[in-house]
Amino acid sequence: MRREIVLLDVTDMGGAHVCIAGLDPDSGQQLRLSDPTPTQAMVRKLGGLRPGDVVSIEWQPARRVTSPHVEDGAWYPVRLKKVRRTAFEELSELLARYAFDSVEEAFGAHCVGSGNTNHAWPPVGGERSLATLRVRYVRAARDDRGKVRLAFRDGAGAYWQSVPFQDLQVKIHQTTCDGCTSGFFENVRSDFDGNTAILRIGLARAYDHPDHPKACWLQVTNIFARERGHFL
Repeated sequence: MRREIVLLDVTDMGGAHVCIAGLDPDSGQQLRLSDPTPTQAMVRKLGGLRPGDVVSIEWQPARRVTSPHVEDGAWYPVRLKKVRRTAFEELSELLARYAFDSVEEAFGAHCVGSGNTNHAWPPVGGERSLATLRVRYVRAARDDRGKVRLAFRDGAGAYWQSVPFQDLQVKIHQTTCDGCTSGFFENVRSDFDGNTAILRIGLARAYDHPDHPKACWLQVTNIFARERGHFL
């Protein structure tokens, strides 16, 4: 089926793989381009894909879906066409229509907590693995390995911390941007720290952790605090 969707998440999955997901603005349905799995090379061949791009695609639900990753679907890269860019104000208005006020309203109660205070959800079950979230504030920090971690207070007042930030452009800039050689975290904070922001959050694919049972860990895939100035 041919659809027009607004891309909301272009996310680093490690290695060459990328997670791309968006929203059908007419129905509110969330769709992930999962079969085939997008790669960074594929994204470059398509002329680059960014949150806010409106694309026309052939997409159909995956034949076998494991909840909570109900958004998965098959797509045809050669048939993807970029239609236009969405203005930040228009995008913010669209996201506000479908935003949750709390992480657990979106995903249910978490089942695992880790030593760094991030949380995970069961590997099977749940209504969704992607959600839009209103937050009272969001702040970036650096963990002991130099990776970007986020702390935020959701719209219901719950505090979440040490959540990994997986936006692809942020990851790419760490190794390709001259302006991020010495000022990477300053650039991150300038583009993404804020109050009354909207986050895109997701549950990663379940994996076995040496210290925890198999579970889907929370991550932030995008932040709409203001229009990006650096990580374009």
